[in-house]
Amino acid sequence: MRIIVKKILCYIIMKCSAKMMSYTGYLHIIALAVAIYGTMHQIDAVKNKSPYSPYLSLALTTMLLLRIPNQICVATKEYHGWYSVIGTIVGATSFGYLAYVEYKAAKEK
Repeated sequence: MRIIVKKILCYIIMKCSAKMMSYTGYLHIIALAVAIYGTMHQIDAVKNKSPYSPYLSLALTTMLLLRIPNQICVATKEYHGWYSVIGTIVGATSFGYLAYVEYKAAKEK
């Protein structure tokens, strides 16, 4: 198992070239646009008395997931970057669960 993990990490390290970093950087811009879009929908939902709207949670989940490739590239160069990757995965999972709970609450209402 340990050998497989090492091979996967070596593959990722070799694939994180300057060009790849540039592409994953563009994902950050898309992630920001998704977050703004979700925020606008959430504001609209609150104004329309629909506080259980899952838009913001889904947008934040998507935003965090889009950031992971860039964080992995950084983490292959700086070991402490893996803390950021793990934190992002935990955050995305939490926001994903919140979106599910909000969706269920909106259906019950």
